[in-house]
Amino acid sequence: MNIQLTSKEVQELRRIQKKEKFQRRRFIKATVLLMLHKQFPIEDICDSLSLDDNTIYRYAEAFREKGLEGYLTDNYVGCQGKLTSQEERLLAAHLEENLYADCKSICAYVWETFGVKYSISGMRDLLHRLGFVYKKAKAVPGKADEEQQRAFLEKTLPGMLEEVKAGKAEVYYMDGTHPTHNTGGVQGWIRKGEDFNMNCNSGRQRVNINAAVRATKPEHIVYDVAESINAQSTQRLGRKLLRKHPRKKIYLICDNARYYHCSWLQEWAKEQRIEFVFLPSYSPNLNITERLWWLLKKEVINPIYYDTYSKFRDSIIHFLENIKDYKEEVRSLLTLNFRTVGNTSVHLSQTSS
Repeated sequence: MNIQLTSKEVQELRRIQKKEKFQRRRFIKATVLLMLHKQFPIEDICDSLSLDDNTIYRYAEAFREKGLEGYLTDNYVGCQGKLTSQEERLLAAHLEENLYADCKSICAYVWETFGVKYSISGMRDLLHRLGFVYKKAKAVPGKADEEQQRAFLEKTLPGMLEEVKAGKAEVYYMDGTHPTHNTGGVQGWIRKGEDFNMNCNSGRQRVNINAAVRATKPEHIVYDVAESINAQSTQRLGRKLLRKHPRKKIYLICDNARYYHCSWLQEWAKEQRIEFVFLPSYSPNLNITERLWWLLKKEVINPIYYDTYSKFRDSIIHFLENIKDYKEEVRSLLTLNFRTVGNTSVHLSQTSS
């Protein structure tokens, strides 16, 4: 395609390319003409500027019909939207408080509220422009108390960490888990339209683990594998902690499971150097051991098929025994950074050596 430019036109196009206030559309239109003038092949222009050949031909025809001044006049107007700015803000505020499963329902709400009709694709574009994406809602405990969670994070926990800093105590988070001998649901990159098959088991046998994670050095884990998690297995775990820290008081932060409240277990703990610290009710978001179980599922349980229960159990124990092999991941995941049910962020210091 032959486009002949005068020296004055070339100079003007070069000026547009170098203009301080960069305008992408004008830059591309100027560059297309200069490349055609230099007799670059159409395919090279397309590759260089990420354009299709129809656009190149359209630009060339526009230059021939309108001349340089008309060609460079940009009558492009961005989408103004069917809703006013105020209506868009009201819609965004409504969507932040109410969950819709599909665009069709939002279209119906907009029509009923503002009297404006949107197509499904048009609504999808509007939602993206307003900063919304389609993703799974996050489940949070419905009965959790924001004030109690904040009090624990801002008053109770910092006091215990001060004792750790003074060398008088250690703080551990405790929790139990019961993984089932089965392959978990795993997501990954799979060719579109095809399946990636993974073997699975009947999923009846479980491994019962009670574990304590050191708050200041989360790669330090003490655990007990038992027939069931109860007061007896918790006592065994406590004895392991006493041996690990022979001269320090041990704070055990845990949920409100009944076996942790067992009267004889509490009496035994009082005679030792152990103090149970119970999290506010419905507060798994405040227990860093929950994050350890997430890592266990990710690395050991979900992606691997174990043909026998013994291999499944051994693999879990190997993970716990060699947790320091995951030190970098543990340190980044099991931090003392928390978010309450009311969306308050609390960040506490943690030993990093």
